[in-house]
Amino acid sequence: MLKKNYGIAFDFDGVISDVYHIFRGHFWDMFGVNIEAEKDHYNFEFDLKKSEFYEDWWWKEIAVAITQYQHICPPIHESIEALKAIYEKYGDITIITAREPSDAVMQVTKLWCEKVFDFPYEIHFVADSKQKKLELMRLGIIYYVDDRWKTAQHLSEILDISFLFDSPWNRGRKEQLERNVIRVDSLWRMKDILDARLA
Repeated sequence: MLKKNYGIAFDFDGVISDVYHIFRGHFWDMFGVNIEAEKDHYNFEFDLKKSEFYEDWWWKEIAVAITQYQHICPPIHESIEALKAIYEKYGDITIITAREPSDAVMQVTKLWCEKVFDFPYEIHFVADSKQKKLELMRLGIIYYVDDRWKTAQHLSEILDISFLFDSPWNRGRKEQLERNVIRVDSLWRMKDILDARLA
């Protein structure tokens, strides 16, 4: 008997894996840059002139931080427990991440997942938010959670519910969320909403 596909998927950084401190530590150790908690962890302001070189350098350093420190990165509080409960009720866990899809980044990410997950999951790597949207559509995902304000808003166009995982870097936005974007403070809260909707 085929399992029903509920179309549920999850971002990785800032939703499952608590990467903020490794990004912050890396940029402090390497460049003396103190990243404020309120800054979106992919859009820190370094008082540097934005240029193609800057963007290139920034994304390369994110990949360096991931490959060096992912192994000591803790899960977001109770994320694994909540994912297991979601798996037991709705089936396989699908993760879609815009981490750089290089061999090194994919390897350390998969090793971390193998260490912390004791239930089936699949992980998809895409190059950026645009590709993430295409991957969600390809997989038939209609419920997705991300910690980036901009991404949650952008993906709301194709989702029934776009969940925004509450974080310091997405609380300062003054703009109104799209009608189908719901802020949640944990994956347990996401599960509660899914349970009510899919009952």
